[in-house]
Amino acid sequence: MIPDKFKNLLELLKSKLEADFSESVGMQCVASEEIKWSKGPSFSILPYGLELSGVTPSPILSSEPKNKKNCFKFYCSKQGGFHRSDIYGVSSTVIETEIYQLEGQSTYSVRYDDDGEAIRASGVVFEGGVPNISCRLDEDGEYWCYEYRCEAGRIVSMITYASNSVPGTEIFVEREGENVIGLYFCNKDSKIYVYRV
Repeated sequence: MIPDKFKNLLELLKSKLEADFSESVGMQCVASEEIKWSKGPSFSILPYGLELSGVTPSPILSSEPKNKKNCFKFYCSKQGGFHRSDIYGVSSTVIETEIYQLEGQSTYSVRYDDDGEAIRASGVVFEGGVPNISCRLDEDGEYWCYEYRCEAGRIVSMITYASNSVPGTEIFVEREGENVIGLYFCNKDSKIYVYRV
């Protein structure tokens, strides 16, 4: 069962999944941009979204790669922040595009396949400059919702509610200095890692 605090965000994400690709792209107004590349995913609007999937974020490359197989191309505004990314597949052609939107105290993204069909929407709601809640909703109805606990402006743990797991599981962030080295939950006296460097 999903707590009430997530219901408005999930409804909004559902409406974003129903929006047309051309509408989402048309909402963007960028005066100038720079392009960045990575070999593999390097960014998710959901805090620790990649790590929660067991993926270590790929570093940003210093230049455009010659071979674009499995590359990510990020379009960044000069003011900072991504507004779009193209995801290349094994044949070095764009197979998905993700559009990022900033609306008030919230950030959203919608991922489209190469036919322009929305396949995933994500959103993060901030309070006081730190993440409060976030959700990811896939086209098939699967969802992942997170409520964040922060100390001194940093996420220390998140409570998860997902369509495919036990609701209310708390996942803790393990750091070495500023670097995240693990995400885990506790089972009796053991740490069970969902991500570890």
